[in-house]
Amino acid sequence: MDMGFCIILSKYRLYQGLALLCSLYQFIDNFNLFTLCMDDDTFEVLQKMNWKNVYIIHVNEIENEELIIIKKQRKLNEYCWTLKPVFLQYVFINYTKINRITYLDADLYFFGDPTLIFENQKYCSILLSRHNLYIPNIKLECKELERLLGKYNSGFISFKRDNNTYNCLKWWKDRCIEWCYDRVEEGKFGDQVYLDCMPSEFLGICDIETPGVNIGHWNYCKYKFSIQNNKVYIDDFRLIFYHFSGFRVLKNHQYILEHEIDKTQIPMIYEIYNHVINDVIGTVEKVVPNFNGFTT
Repeated sequence: MDMGFCIILSKYRLYQGLALLCSLYQFIDNFNLFTLCMDDDTFEVLQKMNWKNVYIIHVNEIENEELIIIKKQRKLNEYCWTLKPVFLQYVFINYTKINRITYLDADLYFFGDPTLIFENQKYCSILLSRHNLYIPNIKLECKELERLLGKYNSGFISFKRDNNTYNCLKWWKDRCIEWCYDRVEEGKFGDQVYLDCMPSEFLGICDIETPGVNIGHWNYCKYKFSIQNNKVYIDDFRLIFYHFSGFRVLKNHQYILEHEIDKTQIPMIYEIYNHVINDVIGTVEKVVPNFNGFTT
């Protein structure tokens, strides 16, 4: 049980979370996915599906009086962001054989082996994903966007078990409990802009150097996508994971994209991802016919 991943799921992200799990199965034989369920529906579906390597934790297990008060004051997505460092701490405390835990947003999908990321920088305590923003035809300059939204994306962050990680997680948790909202304030945006401070505050923090990481709507225009020998490439490198931020699953095998400015230029991997999502929906319907995780 050396390597683990963790994810926070509500019923509205369950289909994407299971697609993410399917992609992990393709590339890693021995891993553990710790899943924090934000509602009873998600918890019950995952229990009935009983997929291997999945540890199911109900949000009630990690909540205390302080978090319950915060829960009433924040929107669902804001509360999920607040719980990221809380849940990471929980996994380290309760699963002592885990030596590295990596937080994953539910809308990530792996097209390559993520263990390369850790092998390439095995001595780093914490690995952060830079945005590397490149968005043509927007009014704000990318430097200004990074100042507002952060240099790093909080959808993929990896932590090795050591004192650097413990100190950093405590600091991040305190910041998120104090303020974590879906709006921009000076030096704040959700749980994310706090990441900009980590390299100057703590030791052992590295930018991920492996190519093909953290590609999303914020930079896909920068790359040429291709399929070679059934593998997805960006330019001359294997794509390891894509962040389908803003992808929302609708009924009748449809989806919407919240962030893409020019939807005629989106990479072909969106159709690949949509096929996987539809397969997942069919699997869930067979196990729990009445479950509805679609975006309204």
